[in-house]
Amino acid sequence: MASEPEPDDEDEDNDEDSLEENLKDADAEKKTHGRVRPVIDPTRPVNFADELGVIDITEPVFGGRGRLFSVAGRNAPIAEFTNDFLVLHPPQKPFNEDGPAEVITSHQDNRGVLLDELGREKTIPGARFKGQQLYWLAEHKPGTLKHIAGWIDERNKAHRLFSEGEVMLVDDVFKLRNRTHDGELSIYPHLSTE
Repeated sequence: MASEPEPDDEDEDNDEDSLEENLKDADAEKKTHGRVRPVIDPTRPVNFADELGVIDITEPVFGGRGRLFSVAGRNAPIAEFTNDFLVLHPPQKPFNEDGPAEVITSHQDNRGVLLDELGREKTIPGARFKGQQLYWLAEHKPGTLKHIAGWIDERNKAHRLFSEGEVMLVDDVFKLRNRTHDGELSIYPHLSTE
């Protein structure tokens, strides 16, 4: 009578190794929700989406490089949250911290009036102070990017508007203008000028 061959110790080791590999594969599949992470070629620069391990929209928030990033898919820009800004990075390029930055410039005429993209004076449409057209002055409120409103006298000198001692911002002028029937702001007694 033939007896069953006894399993070799090597076969048991192979079974244990394959079991460990299967567990690792299952664990990796759980982390990627059944999706396959892209293969990274070490000889080429890694694009930022691959560096973070972005697969699709199921995992929208990632940590990396000591920062917090959010994505809406592999091909969507990668948003970085900082204390002051929201920075968008291209997903298909390697992460570059020292890359080109947008330089915001504004142009003004010799009176201090802000100019638009076509080189025309920026006015506040429909708003007037003592019959004078109101303009966006190139001057900002300290600590902000909000422009101050003003008017130009007959000698081409810019004058700022004030509300109870505080400079008037363009946004505030728009709000007051919308409360009037003709846009004349001198009806408000708390407004003054320099």
